[in-house]
Amino acid sequence: MRSATGTRGFVSTCPPDAKINVQDVTDFRRGRGDLVFSLVMVAIALFFLVFFFSQTGWEDRKLPANMARYWMDQFGITSPEERPARLGRILKQSWIAPLACLTLLVPAALWNLYGAVRAYRWRARFQLPNGMAHELTQWVCALEFVAWFVVYTLLVPVLGYLMSTLLLGTGLPWRLGYRGARWMGICLATSLAIVLVFRTGLQIRTPVNIWLYDQLPQGLSTFLKVWF
Repeated sequence: MRSATGTRGFVSTCPPDAKINVQDVTDFRRGRGDLVFSLVMVAIALFFLVFFFSQTGWEDRKLPANMARYWMDQFGITSPEERPARLGRILKQSWIAPLACLTLLVPAALWNLYGAVRAYRWRARFQLPNGMAHELTQWVCALEFVAWFVVYTLLVPVLGYLMSTLLLGTGLPWRLGYRGARWMGICLATSLAIVLVFRTGLQIRTPVNIWLYDQLPQGLSTFLKVWF
């Protein structure tokens, strides 16, 4: 798309936003790829459930024979060994938070899978399209941006926080279609401002051994390691 001056402007492949009603925000509809997504969520929930006992220390626990008295002590109903009872003592246990999460996650994942299976069968019954290729392709394409972040974290120990942020701050917008001298100038200024705020101003810790900085003279290398 070219403007009146003949320069090429930014063109978005996304359709323009339509007016959204409140009902559209709260209206839940299952897509074609919902069944696969629900299966993945159930697999993740069951994975955490299987490894709960080994990762939270339950395998090595020596529980007393009187379990009723044990739980009463944990909840502060009774006092163990004639010590003052403390309400909420069980909350300090390392396994209580993972157990609470799994208590919600596993049933929710299974219930969501049940709904996805029903929706899939309903579409198949009325011979509606059930193809998942397009929706799953969009999920896979989104992993590209995860790769961008992984590459960025790997570049920081090599090029330093300054150069890595400048590369990401210009490369990613270029990939999204924000090109040209004006956009690159905005991206460079924004990336530099991020470095000045987080690294120079707030002194957020970054890797100390930077390969690029080690190749520079001692004074410049120390300056960049301290401030950039």
